[in-house]
Amino acid sequence: MTNELIREKIVLDKNMGQETVQILIEGDIIVPDVKPDMAVMLQADSKIVIDKVQLSSERINYMGKLSIQVLYLAKGNDKPVHSMFVTTPIDDFINFDGITKDMWVDVKADIQNIDYRMINDRKISYKAVAVLTASVEASDQSDIIVHIDNLKDSQQKKNSLQFNAVVARNEGRFALRENINVALGKPNIREILQTNIEVLNQNTKVLNSRVNVFGEMRITILYRGDTDASILEFIEAEIPFNEMLDISEAREDMFADILLSVQDNYIQVRPDDDGEDRVIEAEMSITTLTKISSQVNIEILEDAYCTDRHLQITKNTITYPRLICRNKNQSNFKELTQLNDSAPDMLQIFRAKGKAIVDEVSVIADKVVASGVIETDILYIAENDDTPLFSHNTMIPFRQIIDTKGSATDMNVSLETHVEHVGFNMLNGREVELRFLLNFNTTVIEHRKAHMITDVEFEELDKEAINNMPSIALYVVQDGDSLWKIAKRYNTTVEEIIAINEIESPDLIFPGHKLLILK
Repeated sequence: MTNELIREKIVLDKNMGQETVQILIEGDIIVPDVKPDMAVMLQADSKIVIDKVQLSSERINYMGKLSIQVLYLAKGNDKPVHSMFVTTPIDDFINFDGITKDMWVDVKADIQNIDYRMINDRKISYKAVAVLTASVEASDQSDIIVHIDNLKDSQQKKNSLQFNAVVARNEGRFALRENINVALGKPNIREILQTNIEVLNQNTKVLNSRVNVFGEMRITILYRGDTDASILEFIEAEIPFNEMLDISEAREDMFADILLSVQDNYIQVRPDDDGEDRVIEAEMSITTLTKISSQVNIEILEDAYCTDRHLQITKNTITYPRLICRNKNQSNFKELTQLNDSAPDMLQIFRAKGKAIVDEVSVIADKVVASGVIETDILYIAENDDTPLFSHNTMIPFRQIIDTKGSATDMNVSLETHVEHVGFNMLNGREVELRFLLNFNTTVIEHRKAHMITDVEFEELDKEAINNMPSIALYVVQDGDSLWKIAKRYNTTVEEIIAINEIESPDLIFPGHKLLILK
């Protein structure tokens, strides 16, 4: 009777590693001809975006841009606020040994440090150090044996294998458009000075063949009003989005990780029905990077034997990921900050914003500990005629303990942290109470090893070795033994050992237990 090997293919994600590089980006920001000369540089916002990533042999090519928005006080008695904007293209590569075009790469970029120097009243030079981290994953396919036909089940030892498998990856893009009206009591718009867009309350729901991603885009706009009394005006709006992504491999019992990135935005001022410049037309282009994962449970063949033939078993050791914990939580942080000695006193705060920078992440039993700083910027009206506006920068430390049931020190953790909201309370002209709401998205993965049977050959038994075995043996159970292991060792069956020794419960054998084994 032929013994057919029943095989099954499993596909596992293999982490090829990370490469981190630093790049230097430098250049000049020139005041446009239509703008007045600079008196004081108030504030600069910088952002680095990677638009395109391509894999080639041993190399990762990436393209993107560094965008800088500058607020400054112009020369003149009234010192009006003006802005200028510059975009510097990035086109570079990262060397990465062992990669091929069919692998998946994620390149994250962050500005580690950026210095500005005002050369004269028409030019600012900048020098930025950006850190880019490339993470590469490959699909590793294994052909394993899960069953042997025409071999007793009692002579096959099975084991359940549970692992996290990436089912699909998808890149997409959607557009978001909204008109934002200036609130009553605020002046008309003379000039938009600064725009900032960020994702809020992002949620996902996996459906059959589709993934629903929804949340809000918070758009913050600083503008100069058309009245002499208007120094700076502030608008904040939350624009809802609800998009369906077509991904044929998606199923309701799966989960999705989606990275949303605002690649481009177009902000224009439009007149309202009365012809007043009080409508802001916002259009955003948002890219989506989606990874669909599933918890896979399969029964694999761990070992086997045959009483009338010898099995030559070939095994392969694999490393597989197992999801331990996924959770989202929020935490509030509060801190008092004081202005630097050189900063002018505050009259009114326009805006406070923050960026969370995680310095250290550690895993302990059932918990993840994250620590870092919140890079905070406060823009305010100053009690100073020479500098009516001022920007105060400070670093607020934070430490968060996140409950992650099942986690241990040797596991891998992925943590995404961002500032959901910044509140403030001006206590006096030099002291501010800052309140932060931070979001923590945590995933803990354990990498386990398993021995997979990849081939089995049936060979004739060594008759001489069988004949030399005693007809009757008295075996003393050792620590770690099972009836299956003992039956394999003596080329008998579990059923025969149970019958001869009148064992009522096969799972209740213990060290020192004496068993009679018949050849």
